[in-house]
Amino acid sequence: MNTTLVLGIETSGTSTGLALAASGKVVAELVERSICGHNEVLMPLLDQLLKEAGVKVRDLSGVGVDVGPGMFTSLRVGTSTAKGLAVAHRLPIVGVSTLWSLARTARPTLDGVLSLIDARKHQVYAALYLEGKPAIPPSVMSPEELVSKVGSMPSGRASLVVAGNGAGICADLLVAAGIELVLSGIEIASPRVVALEAGERIARGQVDEVAALEPLYLRRTDAELAREQKLRPKAQLN
Repeated sequence: MNTTLVLGIETSGTSTGLALAASGKVVAELVERSICGHNEVLMPLLDQLLKEAGVKVRDLSGVGVDVGPGMFTSLRVGTSTAKGLAVAHRLPIVGVSTLWSLARTARPTLDGVLSLIDARKHQVYAALYLEGKPAIPPSVMSPEELVSKVGSMPSGRASLVVAGNGAGICADLLVAAGIELVLSGIEIASPRVVALEAGERIARGQVDEVAALEPLYLRRTDAELAREQKLRPKAQLN
């Protein structure tokens, strides 16, 4: 095909999102908020998306997937599906950060935008983008640590646009520290942004290795922490 048709998959939170982009334009997009797991929703939603766009899986030129940070199981479903499609149909694959996607959804210029995701346990996943670059790279931290980091950034900026469902956890502390905020109201990353970004990277030849692509968790899972706690007493006895 002359047209590059790229599928974008977004499963970092409670919504399942899919989009198709061709030559820098969005062809179709579906987002479903459901109590069902992503593994139950994703493939039927993909079938619906392809039918509405009038294309087949074989027409795809690549696949992009939101790799996190976010909900551990949700990210695993999205990345596993994307990798399966890439292997089965010999497609290039691109992993896109959730925090980057949120920032690009809220402010396409990526200038003065703060992405925040509720990581629970009195923490947020955070990234700050200034002039298109990560001034604070994707990290996990407490709201207090975030205020300290953002407050140490160069002054002179009128305000920061905030995106993500972690905004409510940090907004009051940031404002109290004298940081002016503009709440974008965007809580989830857009699958269209994932599809568009993947298309741009594929065109530049900046693709990921399928085998090496994994979710970006930023911290260990509860299962890993529990396993470590069980093993610790045994190690001490030895």
